[in-house]
Amino acid sequence: MSKKLRSLCLAAALAASAATAVTTGAGTASAGLCGPVSNIFTMQADGDLWLYQHSAPGSGAATWAGARQVGSGWGGKTFAGPDGWLFNITTGGDLRRLRYNGSGWDTMPGGGQYDTIGTGWDKFVQIAGRGKITVDSDGSIYTLEGGALRWWFFDQRQRAWAPGSGRVIDIGWDRFDTIAASGQGGLKGRDDTGVLHHFRYDRVSERFALYETWQHRLTWKSGTKLFSAGGDVFYTVRPGTGELVWNDYSEYSDDGWRTSTGSVIGTDWGTDLDVTATTTDCRQTGYWVPRNPVVEDQGAMPVAYVNPRGAAHLMRVEPDNRVTDLRDSGLGHWIAEPFGPDYTGISNVVPGPVAGTETFGTTQRPSGDVQVHTLGLDGSWQSLPSLKGAMRVAPALVRRPNGTLVVYAMGDHASDRGPWEGQLYYREQLPNGDFLAWKRFSSGLVTETPSVISRGTEVTIAVRTSGNMNSWYRTGTSGVPHEMGRLPYVVGPRPKLVQDAQSRILLVDVGFRPGAGAGLGAFVLREKADRTGFEDTWTFLPDLPGASDAESRQVDAVVLPNGALAVSLTAGGEVYVTTSKGAADGTEFHPWQQVSAEGLELGFSEPTSMRVETGALHVVGVTSSGSYWRFAASVPQDAGAPLTFSAGTQLA
Repeated sequence: MSKKLRSLCLAAALAASAATAVTTGAGTASAGLCGPVSNIFTMQADGDLWLYQHSAPGSGAATWAGARQVGSGWGGKTFAGPDGWLFNITTGGDLRRLRYNGSGWDTMPGGGQYDTIGTGWDKFVQIAGRGKITVDSDGSIYTLEGGALRWWFFDQRQRAWAPGSGRVIDIGWDRFDTIAASGQGGLKGRDDTGVLHHFRYDRVSERFALYETWQHRLTWKSGTKLFSAGGDVFYTVRPGTGELVWNDYSEYSDDGWRTSTGSVIGTDWGTDLDVTATTTDCRQTGYWVPRNPVVEDQGAMPVAYVNPRGAAHLMRVEPDNRVTDLRDSGLGHWIAEPFGPDYTGISNVVPGPVAGTETFGTTQRPSGDVQVHTLGLDGSWQSLPSLKGAMRVAPALVRRPNGTLVVYAMGDHASDRGPWEGQLYYREQLPNGDFLAWKRFSSGLVTETPSVISRGTEVTIAVRTSGNMNSWYRTGTSGVPHEMGRLPYVVGPRPKLVQDAQSRILLVDVGFRPGAGAGLGAFVLREKADRTGFEDTWTFLPDLPGASDAESRQVDAVVLPNGALAVSLTAGGEVYVTTSKGAADGTEFHPWQQVSAEGLELGFSEPTSMRVETGALHVVGVTSSGSYWRFAASVPQDAGAPLTFSAGTQLA
């Protein structure tokens, strides 16, 4: 009998009848965070499997309810999950699941004590991989393979892997030598200096509710075995001394850990091959998760003008939040077809995954699920599996040079006071088509869909925040957006970003003209020549006919083939367009011209959309009654020449 077992027997004798064995997994927190015991399993070098019951998992006192051998002939790698489930990887790489019910092993369908649910898992039996597989309290399995963090979920009722199992949810994890899950999606990654980095992944919304915070290096030194009983209650076995150490972590504590060094609750634990605990014996309350988002009704948004191969589709969010696809039949008329119900808005349009296709995104109400749709080569719509997210507004998309997508959206964020409203998230696609998990990157209170533009692998993001400001971000070589600064006071919900012929970025929006009572005006803010930021002054476009503050609060802009900048908007029920007198980086503009016919009083009320096709600029406007009009002008070779629009065409 080992010293560890003798000490536990002595503790049990002293406790006498005060200690009561409980069924594994039955410990749901009552008075505190934990049930009566945490069930710790050890796989010893001789193949014996033992169960030890720590009777003070909530406080960390060195008291035990007893120990007993529950198996023999075990090998490979053993780790525990929720509610009595254990997993064993054989030396041949088979992944088995078993369940200990407190008095014995459940009989699996088919009559045995285990099910084989996978093969090829032998990398986690090797020394370098033993600390790179873990299970949280809802049964999600996380594996660390090179720099890739993967998520798996085996549905115990269906006896099958859930869709998406094995998906890479993050990269860059090769800096960690151990991962340990706790609670619902809580993850610790230990780097080679012994510092633990804290994450929390939510499998329902497929996003990180928290991403990389870290605390002490004093307790969790490199080389220790690290595991959890759930609820951010952690245990570790110190190498060398064999001490079993308890500690408790809280996301809402300034310091994180309850103590800087933990509490020693046992000795002689250093000879076990695996030490693991049932992951539902403790729980943590009060952690915010992304559920039931307040999905905004974003009102009228610009039509998504999709036209990859000459067959135009105008995607519009109706006042009742249905999306309608108005498409050119090619026979001289347009056909309106329902696309889907209950969306908050529509994203920008980007090239599709293959030539001749185009893609846009939506956010569904009330779930906040983000969806990506592509108009295929056969003229039909193809939608990716939902990107989830629990987001509050329509997304924005970027197609990178390697053909992968990045999706940006606004949602809430976890804090000790509940959701921290209005934070920006992004989700990156991998070359194999899978998407990493959503990750947060903003700090301000965002109020709208971000505007995005790519220049090679670099992405620039501008978004309206509370206080009528635009914050802007830029990605580095890692693809992670970093906040660069604030931009002028604005009233437009979504700025427009375009690139001129020299690839300098221009921001077009609506803001307050200088001077008391000067009203509103559309303006252009240019990127500095060295591309380190935006200039300190902006160019206001000419006054619209009529009141100086008649501009709508949403503009569209496009750089024409001749290098000029075209800007459109609706005001006073009419559609207006202006262009720069020369290249887009110039400061002089032609007077606004009304392109909607005089006297018809159609009442254009929704934001305009523009697109250049076959040498002509097309401007789409929608009236308050829901009729679509398109106005066209050939683009002259001379960038300084004004546009001449033909009479508009009613499409529907």
